[in-house]
Amino acid sequence: MKKDKIFVIGIDSGTFDVITPLAKEGHLPNFTRLVKEGCSGALESTIPPVTPPAWVSFMTGKNPGKHGVFDFYASPFFGYERPVLHSGYIKARTIWSLLSEANKKIGVINVPITYPPEKVNGFIIPGLQFGLDVNCGFTHPPELIKKIKEKFGEYHVAYGNLMGVYSHELDNYIAQWDRIHKKREEVLFYLMDEYSWDFFMVVFSSIDLIQHRFWKYSDKTHPRYDPDKAKKYASVIPDFYKKIDTSIGKILDRLNDSTKVVVVSDHGMGPEHKAFYLNKWLMKEGLLRLKRGFFPFLRFKLPHIVYKVLKKLKHPGIEWTIPMNSYRVLKDLVDPRDGLKLSYFIDWTRTKAYAANYTEQGLYINLKGREPMGIVEPGSEYEEIRDFIRDKMYQIVDPETGQKVFDKIYKKEEIYHGPYINHAPDLSFVMRGGTYLSHREIHYKKLFRTDDRNSATHRMNGIFIIKGDGIKKNVTLEGCKIIDVAPTILYATGLPVPDDMDGKVLIDAFERKFINEYPIQYSSTSETSPSHDKGIYSGEESEKIKESLRDLGYIG
Repeated sequence: MKKDKIFVIGIDSGTFDVITPLAKEGHLPNFTRLVKEGCSGALESTIPPVTPPAWVSFMTGKNPGKHGVFDFYASPFFGYERPVLHSGYIKARTIWSLLSEANKKIGVINVPITYPPEKVNGFIIPGLQFGLDVNCGFTHPPELIKKIKEKFGEYHVAYGNLMGVYSHELDNYIAQWDRIHKKREEVLFYLMDEYSWDFFMVVFSSIDLIQHRFWKYSDKTHPRYDPDKAKKYASVIPDFYKKIDTSIGKILDRLNDSTKVVVVSDHGMGPEHKAFYLNKWLMKEGLLRLKRGFFPFLRFKLPHIVYKVLKKLKHPGIEWTIPMNSYRVLKDLVDPRDGLKLSYFIDWTRTKAYAANYTEQGLYINLKGREPMGIVEPGSEYEEIRDFIRDKMYQIVDPETGQKVFDKIYKKEEIYHGPYINHAPDLSFVMRGGTYLSHREIHYKKLFRTDDRNSATHRMNGIFIIKGDGIKKNVTLEGCKIIDVAPTILYATGLPVPDDMDGKVLIDAFERKFINEYPIQYSSTSETSPSHDKGIYSGEESEKIKESLRDLGYIG
């Protein structure tokens, strides 16, 4: 059995579309080194390419139909108000669970959807748990976070409260992310040196949020490109890639030559141009109905009006007189972007279909026996409604361009398989190569508008790089998928690959001598839920997380 260590560097939203041009210009020497000394290729994400299902597919080697995670939220079938996901919703074994069982020592930092942490043979510091207080019990072992705080001060894992939504906050937002990156780097190097480990993984998150907000300043073709602001902010995305590159160099300096290094992203990133309001279209088609009467209408319209007034008050150039904390409280009370609040206004007894969450890019049929107030009969009526909607959606045209907007619309069984497929949206789709996104709001008059929240969104192709002993050099890999990374890591450590994983070992990355000496082995397994305590969020914690997701534009 191979005893080599493996170090995994996760870069949330990392894309070769940015890395390759910067590397050719000599700005990313450590990315360049890894590519030349190893194998690399585009990494196909999940459909849709969104953080929770993508990272969980990475850590399990399985498609969402087997691990049960499709979005930031659980399925709406137990109530249209959907609970926020945590690691207890993962219905498959993770790679660190398998490595721990093989007596490998584990270190995991900032990987999304790892709270509450599993009880591994080592430590886990969870990531992407928006809005949670980082206290004792947040990490495994529980006392680790106290040790980190004593040595380094506050450790930030929540991003939402850093959001600089308005342009005059951008400088502060950049500065805060810079501080977070530096602190995370300090903690990383301390733990690398303090603990013995066989498998270590860290995820750098800054690139994702930075690209979401700053893409429009470096993309001259973007509909919201501002040449004046571009003079100041066009370099922000390249600068953060350079920071990651510098961190990679420091990591490589601490590793010996036999350690295998893997670089992976959960998805890529590209420009976001327009929002399409799917619920509004469903209303026009008579498939979604609002409650009758003036009072529900007033409850919906009045918050939107108040929100617009608050937003105007906060607009750059107008003196701001309401304290920021008070503004956030007021905004969250009336923010119409919170698509989950739509359930209060929808008449479910007359609704046949409704849009999925913004990050899911799909829709659900209001199915009898599944949804709390479903009206569509399972079987032939369900299939007829689903086919009807798909056919009609393919005909939708943006009136400004005259072009159809849906590239591909999938039935869930066309892209997922496994025992949890029924938790997926009934239809999922891709719009205009990812430049258009479906939103849930119904208060806008038009079906299409330029999205004023994010200027970039996720793409299917992330990145994969691997180097080390037994790995080919300067080779481009084809057909890599995010579900392939876990079995590839297990193989590289000399462990058998569970035969229920959907991913395959990326065998083309390995030298023939290595393959002959260490042939792939498989182990028979059965579907098993995680061994750690699932836990649940308190009501206060859940609201904090939703608040952060709203600020990030992940609800809508």
